[in-house]
Amino acid sequence: MPTKPRVYIDSCGFIDAVKQSVGALPTDRDADVWHIKKLMEAHRKGDVSVLTSYLTAAECVAIQAGQTSVPENVQEHFRRLLTSGQYVELLQQTPRTAQISQNLRWKHGLVFGGPDALHFAAAIEASVDEFITTDERLKKPKVATSVEALGAIGLRLIRGSATQCLPAQYRQGEMLNG
Repeated sequence: MPTKPRVYIDSCGFIDAVKQSVGALPTDRDADVWHIKKLMEAHRKGDVSVLTSYLTAAECVAIQAGQTSVPENVQEHFRRLLTSGQYVELLQQTPRTAQISQNLRWKHGLVFGGPDALHFAAAIEASVDEFITTDERLKKPKVATSVEALGAIGLRLIRGSATQCLPAQYRQGEMLNG
C-alpha cells in the first residue's frame, strides 16, 4: 500500500489562509491559499498528511505584523485551523529537531534565524515530501542560496500552488468558483 504524501506548511501558509478568510489577502496569493486549503481538506479526509510545528501556533497570532488587538474571528480561525486536530498535525520539537537545526549551520553552512531553522528541522525530521511557504524573506539573495541548498539535502521548498502532493480529486472544479 503506498504511503500518503507528507506536506509541511509553515506559519505563512496558515496566516495567508486566515487573511483570505477575513478578506485581507493580496490577490497574488489566492492560488497558493486555494491549494493550501485543499491540502488541509485532503488531510481531514485522510488522503494527505499536513504537518507543522507547534512553533506555528505561537507564530500565528495575528494577520499583520505588530498587530496588538486581534479580532475574535481571527483568533477563532487560527484556533480552528491549528488546534482542532482536523486540518493539520502539530509536531513537537525533540532533541533530534534541535540537532538537525544546529546541523543546518554546522554541517551544511546554512544560516537561518532560529524559527526558520526549527521549521526546516521539523520538516526534515518528519521526512516530508514538500515544504510549503509564502515567506517572501526566503527570496532574498543570501537566503535564497541557502534555500537552494536545502533542496540539495532533500527539503523541497515550494509555494502552495506548486504542490505535487495534492491528489487529483481535490484539484478538480472548484478553483474558479472559490
